[in-house]
Amino acid sequence: MSHDEFTLRLPPLAEHLGTARSFAAAVARHYDVAGETVEDLKIAISEGCIDGLVSGEPLRVRAEETGRAIVFEVDSPDHDGSMPERVALDELGTPARIELIRSLFPDATVGPLDGRRVIRFTVPMP
Repeated sequence: MSHDEFTLRLPPLAEHLGTARSFAAAVARHYDVAGETVEDLKIAISEGCIDGLVSGEPLRVRAEETGRAIVFEVDSPDHDGSMPERVALDELGTPARIELIRSLFPDATVGPLDGRRVIRFTVPMP
């Protein structure tokens, strides 16, 4: 069985959040995901991308069809505490952003992977 995979790389600029939302929505619609879930997905993708903006390095949005679901990932370079802006943003906003994503997609996780911070969640397919 083959699994489709889609990847979008974006500069770390807020004006590209719409592109990330449109990309995720297009992937979800391709698999006939319900409209309300697509709207939730766009919110989750935005929150995930905002989390990575202060890295100053490109973000990646990835989607992989895994049978009866689509796994979405938003990743950005992880930080080692050397970026005070990221530390301040993390302390203020990251917990709230992650909880918002989890309220929409309860399986959402955040963690390091190969020097990057990855936010991952699953969207069920009909």
